[in-house]
Amino acid sequence: MTHANAVTAYFDGLCPICVNEMAHYADAAPDMIRLHDCNGELPDDIDRDAALASLHVRLPDGQVVDGWLAFLAIWDRLPSRRWRWLAALTRPAPIRIPLNQIYLWLAPWRPRRTCRDGACTSGTQ
Repeated sequence: MTHANAVTAYFDGLCPICVNEMAHYADAAPDMIRLHDCNGELPDDIDRDAALASLHVRLPDGQVVDGWLAFLAIWDRLPSRRWRWLAALTRPAPIRIPLNQIYLWLAPWRPRRTCRDGACTSGTQ
């Protein structure tokens, strides 16, 4: 059963780091975090290129946030206090904005699996 305050995370399912991190969050709060691989079908209001460039999260009210705000939305819903503490610590704009810029700068360098002729290997985008 999904909680009314649950979010949907649109993440890169071809990125092993992204897959592991999102699985950790979903396992920690399965009724609060839904996962959606942005390499598959997407809702009309989610741009695939943008979703591949940074994590996107749909909030319970339907609004979509991305980047560091997306992580904050997830961390706020995890049962462990350490994640909520990290969210509270990094939410203020003087901290959040630089962290978001660093995240956006690093995200293109993440590893991605590439598939050709049905065989997947590890590579970078």
